[in-house]
Amino acid sequence: MSNVIRPTFGARPKPDAPPPPAAPEHRALRIFGQAAGYTVALIQDEDDRTGPALKVVVGPTTGNEVEAVAILPALPEGEADADVVGLAILRTLEVIEAAGRDPEIA
Repeated sequence: MSNVIRPTFGARPKPDAPPPPAAPEHRALRIFGQAAGYTVALIQDEDDRTGPALKVVVGPTTGNEVEAVAILPALPEGEADADVVGLAILRTLEVIEAAGRDPEIA
């Protein structure tokens, strides 16, 4: 696979090179809840490219990987919007979970 495009612009990886830095750890400001096997939470990311940001994240309940589904400014207005987004996502997952248990709901 010598023709694979790499982020190092074609340079082959060095086997003795140190591994890339790990993703930063974030503490949840708020956990909205769990449904359909997923956890919905709010974190604050101080190192976002645009400055401090609030992120609504969703990830499998069994694990520690999450994905940001909404990024908002770290302001009181952003936190209010994050609450709305987080609760809407949680409610959506609850509906999906209920539909999986009871076919009459779908």
